[in-house]
Amino acid sequence: MDRVDRFSPSRTGADLVWIGSSSTLQGLEHISPLLETLGETIPGLKLRLICDRSIRLGSLPVVALPWTAATEARDLADSDIGISWIPDDPWSLGKCGLKILQYMAAGLPVVANPVGVHPEMVLHGVTGFLASTTEEWIEAVRTLAADPELRRRMGLAGRERVEAFYSVEAGAKIWLKLLDRVQHEILDRSAS
Repeated sequence: MDRVDRFSPSRTGADLVWIGSSSTLQGLEHISPLLETLGETIPGLKLRLICDRSIRLGSLPVVALPWTAATEARDLADSDIGISWIPDDPWSLGKCGLKILQYMAAGLPVVANPVGVHPEMVLHGVTGFLASTTEEWIEAVRTLAADPELRRRMGLAGRERVEAFYSVEAGAKIWLKLLDRVQHEILDRSAS
């Protein structure tokens, strides 16, 4: 047997990822105590931050990845768990959930708070977890960090959900159906 120190065990922990602009980074800053607790509780956990600005945390290492159109898909795919937290306010209730769609398109499971469109997009226990309390966040992230196969299954389920309901192709089918219906209604009226 060769020297044992040549071989390293597979990495422990997982890489969380958050993508967004500095204008929405305040949501992540708002939950910095939660992120610190995750870093203290789950060994090997890191946060990959795809943004035009970064934050510093004491207990959770942050890997700053400046956003570019050329690298965002790769940076997401190189991560393990997508996270999203938005405040329960009128502005957030009007948001479209783009980062969740990006995570799921990249095949990542998602952990998000159940606000706005999050509960509509994230199927709890299928494509990720909805978490309200610190304890629920810890349990969700710990479960996903410890189980690569669960991450893979949930990521695939999320990808399938995006393809079926949120892709350009899915939207085009809805529009074509609607236009066909309107055309039939117009023809029926003109025939009467």
